Amino acid sequence: MVNLSRMRALIAYEQRLRFNRLKKLAKATKITTTITGMPRGSGMGDKVADGAIELAEVDEAYREVFAELRTMRTELEQLLPSLDNPDDIGVMRLRYIYGCKLQDIPGEVCLSERAMYYHLAGAERKLARMYPDQVTIK
Repeated sequence: MVNLSRMRALIAYEQRLRFNRLKKLAKATKITTTITGMPRGSGMGDKVADGAIELAEVDEAYREVFAELRTMRTELEQLLPSLDNPDDIGVMRLRYIYGCKLQDIPGEVCLSERAMYYHLAGAERKLARMYPDQVTIK
């Protein structure tokens, strides 16, 4: 079952998780040298170990989101050729398969922003009408 609103939410969440993963990776690998040999910080914990735990949590969340998205993208990719308009296919592929942001799509397909929204909404409705048991919009 392809839930387009869920896909939009997961795409946005995936992008945030990628950014958080980079932040946690930087924290987990941040090692500063101590010239004097004296302990630094509060002594209440190991920042690198805490960062590694946080990184593992973010990685697990990312794997779950990516697995769900991959499943829905595969199902949607099989349904896209049934659309008759190449602009509809291009807009849907950029938005849902490649996860492009809405403001980036018009430049990629040489459409105005208004035309892009028209094609996107139309393609979503067509797919939901053609495959009511496989595609939901909301």
